[in-house]
Amino acid sequence: MSVADLAVAADANLASTWAALGRAIGADVVEIGSTSLVATGVAVPFFNGAFVGAPPADPDHLVAEAIRFFDERNLPWLLWVRDGVSPATLKAGRAAGLRDAGGPPAMGLEPIPASPALPGELTIEIATTEAHLGDHASMLRDGFGMSQEFVDRLIRPGLLDDPNLAVFVGRVDGSPVSCSLLAISEKTAGIYNVATPEPFRGRGYGAALTWAAVAEGARRGCTNSILQASDAGYPVYRRMGFVNLGRYVQLAGPPASTPG
Repeated sequence: MSVADLAVAADANLASTWAALGRAIGADVVEIGSTSLVATGVAVPFFNGAFVGAPPADPDHLVAEAIRFFDERNLPWLLWVRDGVSPATLKAGRAAGLRDAGGPPAMGLEPIPASPALPGELTIEIATTEAHLGDHASMLRDGFGMSQEFVDRLIRPGLLDDPNLAVFVGRVDGSPVSCSLLAISEKTAGIYNVATPEPFRGRGYGAALTWAAVAEGARRGCTNSILQASDAGYPVYRRMGFVNLGRYVQLAGPPASTPG
């Protein structure tokens, strides 16, 4: 698979994953072509978005529908478009008053190699119970500095029911220390929710939880893996063999001319 093809797979996985996660937690989800509109109800832009999985046929219509969708719910949101994929969509968004808000790089790995050994003290499990989900949620809360209210709304039992999702918890001496999430689309293993609270960082746990999700994706038939990297995670993923696929451009709503 070429880097360009891997980037296309990354876009498709991002859009399908947010739709799947949204349905699993009872969010409002609408799909317009290859774009997923997902409103979780959490009043933080990152958790509500229009994720462009492929260039839309009518960018102006898509942007207008996204603005209407989130305006009806009175939620801040982000339009996600990988740079170079659909300049017309970004042009339509900016013309409608959406504001540039940065965006993370997409990264990809293909083929999937054998995973390295875990740190000796670390064990990793796939969540099968609500108690396991609670441990995953606590790692997100403490690793990303999120409120308990937010994680309670975002991590729900429905995540256990989707066969294309797998929720991971890493433990040392039985206590959670890190987490990750696998979301499969076609042959792509998408890696999400990699979080390690500050007291447990610098020990390779985040990389190990990433590898666990990648390996589980391979076990389920995936041939490549993708993720969106934070600034702190980017060098870690480069060392793991992930390559840069281009940066996502995020445009923030509501439009500047719209109150709220």
